[in-house]
Amino acid sequence: MKRKYYKYLIYIFLSVGTGVIAIYSFRLNVPSFAYNSFSANNIDPRDSILVIILNKKAFKSRLSDPKNSIEIADSALRIAQRINYLPGIAESYRIKGVGFAYLENNSLSMKNYIEALRCFKQLNDDKKIARTYNNIGTLYKHNDPDKALRYFNTAFQIAQKVKDEELIGGIYFNIALAYSKKLEYDKSLQYLERSYEIFRKLKDTVSMVIYLQNTGRVYYRLNQIDLAKSRLIQAIQMAKDLKLYTTLGSCYLSLSYIYLDQNEFSLADSAISVGLNYSKKVDSRSMDNDFVRLSYDLELKRKNYEKAIKYLSLAYHNDSLVLNQNLSSNIDFNSRHYLQQQKIQESELIIARQKYREATSKWISSLSLLVVLLLVIGALLYNSWKEKNRKRREFADQSTITTLEQKALQAMMNPHFVFNVMNSIQHFINMADVKSANQVLSGCARLARKHLEICMNGTISVQEELAYLILYLSLEKVRFPDKMEYEITIDENIDTEEIIIPSMLVQPFLENAIWHGIMPMVEGGIVKLKFHLEDSDLVIRIIDNGIGINNSAHITKAGHISRGMDLIRERVSLLNKLSKRHIFIHQQQTGHFGTEVLIRIPT
Repeated sequence: MKRKYYKYLIYIFLSVGTGVIAIYSFRLNVPSFAYNSFSANNIDPRDSILVIILNKKAFKSRLSDPKNSIEIADSALRIAQRINYLPGIAESYRIKGVGFAYLENNSLSMKNYIEALRCFKQLNDDKKIARTYNNIGTLYKHNDPDKALRYFNTAFQIAQKVKDEELIGGIYFNIALAYSKKLEYDKSLQYLERSYEIFRKLKDTVSMVIYLQNTGRVYYRLNQIDLAKSRLIQAIQMAKDLKLYTTLGSCYLSLSYIYLDQNEFSLADSAISVGLNYSKKVDSRSMDNDFVRLSYDLELKRKNYEKAIKYLSLAYHNDSLVLNQNLSSNIDFNSRHYLQQQKIQESELIIARQKYREATSKWISSLSLLVVLLLVIGALLYNSWKEKNRKRREFADQSTITTLEQKALQAMMNPHFVFNVMNSIQHFINMADVKSANQVLSGCARLARKHLEICMNGTISVQEELAYLILYLSLEKVRFPDKMEYEITIDENIDTEEIIIPSMLVQPFLENAIWHGIMPMVEGGIVKLKFHLEDSDLVIRIIDNGIGINNSAHITKAGHISRGMDLIRERVSLLNKLSKRHIFIHQQQTGHFGTEVLIRIPT
């Protein structure tokens, strides 16, 4: 009886204590249950739980404010590293990877995912390993669905082994989207149905709504319009109850495309209006611009060309604003991030010195001579390390400044491109040739979109660069069918998907060849674009039979400044500062007429 009585007393004491902790932790915004963990590793529970809370907060804000998500996860990472809390370190890296993915910075996203994988593997945490592989797969989902599927399959095998049903449902869903990108819609539907069974079993209504939205899109691609409408309308009804405004905007966007294809212009107009209201609620500029582009397609189909041009100009203006804001905000964010890293290093240095003094003070009484010797050696090593660290920081500062200058120069190229695109649009509209105007408007819209995608990245694959150049040359050919020819040659041994080159490097030279080489000639001419490998370098040659670069310089208007060429030279100079292997560019007249531009890029 006494033992039972003592048990009850202990139980009451623990309950009261837990309540006190709960009240205290509520004031600190920390859950009380977490104070019972981490004592085995001599980790202060308050610090470890703060890491968990920060990581959860960071993950929750990934959709609404990815930059804030990264900053919160970075704070969690610093605390976790200070207390050597490996699970928190790993999860912080993973969430930072998710944040950078939403900012479309795939290189930094991949870097953080790799760090997270390394830590999770040390912990043998298969569930988190599977989630990280699934995250990595999403980086390739749109651009390289085959590679994405390899990562999803790896994640799926691990998730099956640990029986993580929620994760399996998410992987099925991602696999479905990858197959949709591959235009394999039947397979996409199969995996969507598998994911739906799991979502329904787990009563995950949000995922079920997104399932209905995406099956609607797939049925639309399969031309099963009635099914597509049914799924989208059902998704809209459920999304309204859950107040999923982003999903509602996307559903109305898909419905608008369906109505437009069926020439139901009034329904399309109504769906655009409703969807745009939801887009405004979530302040989604990308979705707003999708509706603007859809409005352009609608007015183009209605043959309201004046309105169509206004929507196209607005869409391109919005794209340019988004690009410049992203470049500017990324520069600011990178600068803040770098300064934070410097503060972390200084703090770590202070902590290291404090620990060193505490450790050595215990041995002063018995080993004073040895301590003095160790202090002398330690001071020498510290000064040496400090000098190396100072030089490293100076080099990092210079690299950061050079990188930011390169991004700023890249942003400056946009007005030059916009000027030429809008000139082309104006030329064809003035010709009053409706068919040609329609063709060029659509082509210019695609070219503008491709230009925006390219400028978002400092480097692109040869394949992406070729797609952009072919689109540009084809538009110039439409504009000057009798005066300009072009020819593109690529060596078979060039892996166009794997070789990476700086973006927007070739197009200005092609533009010069056409406008300053061929256009001044009465009979016109031809531009040849050749890609081949020499001594592991990618060599690009742009050859034209125009009037020649020297002759062109004599007839160029006085006071004219080729800002495009100046930007190319400045940009190449900055790129060469960041790399040991330099890009080489040479221009020369090949005889009385004709010009050859040689660009040599290390691979």
